[in-house]
Amino acid sequence: MKRYICEGIVKGATHVRNQMPCQDNKKIIKISDEITIIALADGHGSSKCPRSDRGSMIAVNSFYHIMKKYLEIYGEDEEDITHLMTFLNREGDVRFAQDVCEEWQARVKQSFYKNKVEGMTNEDGSIKWPSVFSLYGTTLLGMLITDSFVFSFQIGDGDISAVTKDEVEPLVEPEKFLGTETHSLSKPDAWRKAVTSVHRLEAESRESYMYILSTDGFANSYTSDKEYQKTCRDYLQMIRKYGIDVVQKNLKKWLTETSELGCGDDITVVMVYFSKE
Repeated sequence: MKRYICEGIVKGATHVRNQMPCQDNKKIIKISDEITIIALADGHGSSKCPRSDRGSMIAVNSFYHIMKKYLEIYGEDEEDITHLMTFLNREGDVRFAQDVCEEWQARVKQSFYKNKVEGMTNEDGSIKWPSVFSLYGTTLLGMLITDSFVFSFQIGDGDISAVTKDEVEPLVEPEKFLGTETHSLSKPDAWRKAVTSVHRLEAESRESYMYILSTDGFANSYTSDKEYQKTCRDYLQMIRKYGIDVVQKNLKKWLTETSELGCGDDITVVMVYFSKE
């Protein structure tokens, strides 16, 4: 099936009013006709995390870097991709997650050395790295799409779902919290909170479908999971009816309205649409 991507990122209405930077970042890289890497991140944006917008940028770059490295190690032909699928199915939430978190921490350290903050050292002069990581606190969503399977990765809040005309099914099941609390890449053992999944792609699906990745500002702008799911199905229907280009042209405007009428948070959405046409 042919694959199309529609994506958008908007600064939340609350951040616009308060003149705060957008905390979301995204990275979408097409490695080849068969392979695409997608990453979304949402910086916490709190007073304890003044560099979280930078932290989310580091997060999407870290996910891309580690996934690209694994593709180079395993190779990109059909047999190699099958071996990578087996590895990610077994070790995605352990070894791969550890590598992503270690890469993020290493890049945060580089960023901190370039622009240090007072109060981040112990009496012996050593740096309080847990406190430094908190400055850059962020969540992370990631996806690897190949011709044979999709790998989904998540630390913290946000949503990764498969959408058909009849249902919206989460690809991963992150731990849910009440309020604004969430897991974070800034925690020393963040990899332990990673949730992953591997789904085989249907070679000949009769109907078009899509995957949707979104930071929590999207779902939180709706009053219930039911309303969120209805909106996902509506987007699929609009792509089917009007085409991917029309939806892409209007997506930023629609997401801005969603934030204004909803929770006021930044919103990032990436839709990967599969169709025979």
